[in-house]
Amino acid sequence: MAENLFKEQSSKFVKKRRRQQRSIDTRERILKIAYSEFAEMGFEGTSTRVIAAKAGVHHPLVTYHFKNKENLWKAVMTAVAADFTAAWQARMAGLKEVDDVTKLRLIQEDFVRFAAANPGYHWLMANEGDRSTNRLRWVVENRAKPFFAAITGLIRSAQKAGRYVEGDPYHLLYLFIGAVTRIFMQAAEAEAVTGQSPFAPAFVEKHVAACCALFFRDPPTSARPRSLRPKSTKRPSRSNGSDAA
Repeated sequence: MAENLFKEQSSKFVKKRRRQQRSIDTRERILKIAYSEFAEMGFEGTSTRVIAAKAGVHHPLVTYHFKNKENLWKAVMTAVAADFTAAWQARMAGLKEVDDVTKLRLIQEDFVRFAAANPGYHWLMANEGDRSTNRLRWVVENRAKPFFAAITGLIRSAQKAGRYVEGDPYHLLYLFIGAVTRIFMQAAEAEAVTGQSPFAPAFVEKHVAACCALFFRDPPTSARPRSLRPKSTKRPSRSNGSDAA
């Protein structure tokens, strides 16, 4: 009797876990397709029915998991940005004893690699950034402001040390983001012109170096170790006439 009851309860538990896993898998599949659709078509041009069809699920499952299109869009934005947000915040937390220039450089190098791995995210941002909407305000409050506040603070510190190009930190951060992301957003064109894939690991690392070189500055001569300072050159003294013609 007890053995039969155990088997029955065990079977119910297994079935419940399977249903839960199917639900999780369905949600992830919808998110993956929605990411591609929102990036390519924008919010207005995206249809939840198209997302359901491409995900191979019935349309009511989209509304079951996300209620409506705006909640689905927010879920996509949150999922895509979560890894990068966690990464730069971990950088900040793990480098408390490191100087601000090094922190800034590491975070901006990370951003280049994130941009290469997630070109669709920048299309998501670009699709929302050209008009004032509730979605843009949500992005600014939940994604842009915390990042900009942290990074512009590091830029100001690096500027004071003479290690970063002069200018308004917010303006410079937008310039950096543009320099980093455009080549990945237009990867097909870039490859057709250059013959190189912007996503090739070697190219990405070159892009990391190139983008940072545009903004970071070498330390002032007085701050460098004496062995790294350029050697002064003296003009040769003129002879006292012994070699004169």
